[in-house]
Amino acid sequence: MAKKKATRRKRRSPEQIIEDLQRQIRDVKARAAARQLKQSPAISASLAAIKALDKALDLAAEEEQGSLRHALADARKPLGEHLTELGIKLPKARLPKGRRPKKA
Repeated sequence: MAKKKATRRKRRSPEQIIEDLQRQIRDVKARAAARQLKQSPAISASLAAIKALDKALDLAAEEEQGSLRHALADARKPLGEHLTELGIKLPKARLPKGRRPKKA
């Protein structure tokens, strides 16, 4: 049997360990702030609106209504951007791809 070569383990410096722990602390604080924001009735209603728009996007896709999907996606984008700026994680949107259908 061939012997395996011993690989050397890279050890982190104390500064790297401190930096990683500080990053973890920032992440925990951001999650706590987002959790606190979700207690607000306005924020929770806007999250419900985002989820309703996502459901409407899926239903429009099933019915093959491309122009409706694009209109719903246009309505979702500014609200989603605002909530992500506040630090709230949103469900992943399945936005339409491709060209916008021509208006009849």
